[in-house]
Amino acid sequence: MFTTDTASDYADLLDRLHTFLTAKGSAFGLTYAGTGDGTLTAYSGGASSVAETFTITATSSTSFNVVGSVSGSIGPATVGTPFAHAKIEFLISAGGTAFVAGDEFELATAPPWTSKRKALGCRVTATQGNAGPFGVQNIVDGKKVVSTQCWQVTSPVTVPQDVEVEFFEAETIETYQMGALMSSYYSSLPYAWTLQYWDGDSWEDLDTQSGHNDWTEEVVKTFEISSPVSATKYRLHITETNSSSRLRLGLLRLLRTDGVDAAFSQTIWEAPGNDGDSEILVGVHLFERQDADYFNWEIGAFDAFAAGTQWRDQAGHHSRLYLPLWDESIPYWFIADGRHVIVVAKLNTQYEVAYLGLIDSYFSPSQWPYPIALGGSLAFEAEIPDWDDDAWRWSNASLQHRAFTHSDPGDGDNDDVGSYQMRARDLSGGWYGFAGLWNDNGCSGSSGMNLIWPYCCGLELLDANRDGGYLLLPVMLMAQTPNTLGELAGVACVTGQGLTDETLIQDGALDWIVFHDTFRTDRDDFFAVKLD
Repeated sequence: MFTTDTASDYADLLDRLHTFLTAKGSAFGLTYAGTGDGTLTAYSGGASSVAETFTITATSSTSFNVVGSVSGSIGPATVGTPFAHAKIEFLISAGGTAFVAGDEFELATAPPWTSKRKALGCRVTATQGNAGPFGVQNIVDGKKVVSTQCWQVTSPVTVPQDVEVEFFEAETIETYQMGALMSSYYSSLPYAWTLQYWDGDSWEDLDTQSGHNDWTEEVVKTFEISSPVSATKYRLHITETNSSSRLRLGLLRLLRTDGVDAAFSQTIWEAPGNDGDSEILVGVHLFERQDADYFNWEIGAFDAFAAGTQWRDQAGHHSRLYLPLWDESIPYWFIADGRHVIVVAKLNTQYEVAYLGLIDSYFSPSQWPYPIALGGSLAFEAEIPDWDDDAWRWSNASLQHRAFTHSDPGDGDNDDVGSYQMRARDLSGGWYGFAGLWNDNGCSGSSGMNLIWPYCCGLELLDANRDGGYLLLPVMLMAQTPNTLGELAGVACVTGQGLTDETLIQDGALDWIVFHDTFRTDRDDFFAVKLD
């Protein structure tokens, strides 16, 4: 199934994706055989979808019978009227040639994705220290190891100092934690403060602390809130410091009843598989820096989920792959089934894309039981940039910023998976990186590099078909060992010769929509996504 709309910003985009995946099951695999040339569109699963196949058969020019392989007959559908059922939804529209009895559509469904965790996170501002390498956002984000980061205000340090946390959705905080996590920081942590919440009219106290002059490098102190409330805005109101020359704080965690740090954005979903009985775990972490003007996603995959474990500590966690976005309106396309989801976000005239979930493997489940892949459009070499570096922005014009179909490690270490915008979990639980290009060239991958076919072979001379149509080629991941792993589901290689972005290419009952690689528009910079 797919949807397209416009989000208000990068956080709203994630919230909309969450609803898209979890509110209804998915519908996919549309086929049609018959005389009439009408269409079946706007299809999705319902709230109670299961893994099954629906046969939708015409009984007249305007009526269809809907039968599921598990659910059985669930009622007639009428041409021109949306069909809405707890198991499946769609709209059949008439064409120039009327349907006749026996014309038949077929669709498969899978259950809704399951939300394992959702904390959209927050924006953080302070009285001082909102910019630079010691910006206040450091105390809640996790793009690097947290022990190397802090918020710092230097001399003269005045009090009170306020750290304001504004959540993207209301959160009930039961405990909070503070700490230094670096030896040179702990002597400069706060001595006294009050944690407050905004009730819509004024700041109200939740917890007051004083006398904290015993901080050490590794100590993280936990404080209980006796009467928790649901609020969107919280404030750490610092009234006394331990140092007159510096005020520092390494971390601030705001913990819900489930133990999740709501200040650290962390969303985890479990996809059911198209069989309804799989366990595919992927997720997104939002992060931002207002001084560097970036507002991004970090995408991740996991081997398992534990309720009491933080995002980066989940079993088999793999991330360090990004989708650069912004704090403005974002037109988008979401495409999903029970195995994977594709996100396309439009920023001005460029496209940011992500792939989370399984590929269509060429191996049997016993040979490769978990063929999960991640694709993004921003990846860095061994050392990711400083938090306030503008390399994080959507305007990054380097080889680090590419669509996953055109993944390019540039001059980085070919063995560093973090250099690649396209990755897949290998048979042993590690991760491969795949290159469609190398230093912006096809057919030039170094020895031992895993490749993306056919982009790795160069498409500079590929034209449209002689009849004006376009060839849609599978996008295959080719590892050095054990060779070709499979292909990306719902993604095709297409020449951009004679095409414009968002052109629809019809293939049977389905459309494919064309996009270009971020800001690049040569004929070999295009790919297509199946709207199914």
